Amino acid sequence: MKNIINKIRQVYPVSDEALQADMQVRYYPKNTYIVHSGVTDRLVYFIEEGVARSVFHHNGQDTTTWFSQEGDITFGMDSLYYKQPSVESIEALSDCKIYVIHIDKLNLLYETYIDIANWGRILHQNVNKELSHMFVERLQLSPKERYERFNRRYPGLINRVKLKYVAAFLGISIYTLSRVRAQK
Repeated sequence: MKNIINKIRQVYPVSDEALQADMQVRYYPKNTYIVHSGVTDRLVYFIEEGVARSVFHHNGQDTTTWFSQEGDITFGMDSLYYKQPSVESIEALSDCKIYVIHIDKLNLLYETYIDIANWGRILHQNVNKELSHMFVERLQLSPKERYERFNRRYPGLINRVKLKYVAAFLGISIYTLSRVRAQK
């Protein structure tokens, strides 16, 4: 759990004791779904190895909304917090080694360890800020500027995922992404 612990401690200095949670390890092959849209999934997924994407399926089109990689957590928000079927899927873009914990166990850790509660609070604050910035960037920045921000936000990820997923994430066509990349 080295990658996970390192990432957790980048967000907040969590104690060794608090990190002794009982989590189950799972392996997801490339191109399999970790979370399925339309299904209620009450698990939190900590990615030790690999890359995943959050994706909305609508009218035969997929839109990538988020990328998760080593050390990140991912989950279907509607399922996790509201006990409703997930509106998005999470797909493994590479072979993934993932540790899972049920939200009830994580909530117990929040109640037991203030450092875990603070980690969760700060993590959610950071993600909310990131989502807000990405929303504004889609409205105000050129495709080239969005691509540059993507590379700063996710260093090296461009070489690990399909370009069509990056284009969808940036809100541009694959052709525009190709032109922007050719300008470099």
